[in-house]
Amino acid sequence: MMSKKGMSGLLTGGFWVFGMTACLSGLLLSTESWAENFFVSDTTLETILRAGPNTSHRIIASLPVGARVTLIREEQGWAEVSLPDGRTGWTLMRYLSERPPWHMTAKRLAAEKQQIQTQIDDLDRSNQELSEGNLALEKQFEINRQELESLRQEYEVLKKGSANYIGLKKAFEKLDLEVPQIKARLEENQRLHDKLESSTSIRWFLSGAGVLVVGWILGLIMSGRRRRSTEIYR
Repeated sequence: MMSKKGMSGLLTGGFWVFGMTACLSGLLLSTESWAENFFVSDTTLETILRAGPNTSHRIIASLPVGARVTLIREEQGWAEVSLPDGRTGWTLMRYLSERPPWHMTAKRLAAEKQQIQTQIDDLDRSNQELSEGNLALEKQFEINRQELESLRQEYEVLKKGSANYIGLKKAFEKLDLEVPQIKARLEENQRLHDKLESSTSIRWFLSGAGVLVVGWILGLIMSGRRRRSTEIYR
């Protein structure tokens, strides 16, 4: 993965190539657009504009380096030109050039370079802000992912709990319906148990009473026999 420094260097190099291409294109376009226009060349400090094509004619103006003129015609090394303010005159053709002076070109290129550098700085700041924003988004994404995982686990627990709840509810409802029946059966069994226990107690009582009666009868019989035996032997 390319580092931020490498990315910045690549962007800077790309903008430099773009800037130089734009400058060269501008120069070509400037040459075409200035085909009828000339500039006072940087081969002199200034040039004199005269009323005619020789030094005997009166001076109309002094043109500094870089002054822009429009060529009307050329005659024996002299050029008739018009100024932006509408005045016309003659100056030596060798002091004119179809291209702007180099110092003007350099100044323009320096301004364009500064503009490009400003754009590069803005892009670097934007890139830094985007990188910081991406880091913040990655952290937020991780937090959201963890929260989502926690919610998923809670959901699974609730889902299992709800399944158990539904099963317990059904069992409770079933028992709730069966409890009255079980209660009635229990009461019936208790009544039968009480009745059976009462019958058993009566039987045991009667059995005991019967034993006593039988013993008493046997005692009477045995006593009677003993008396009869005694009377016989007398």
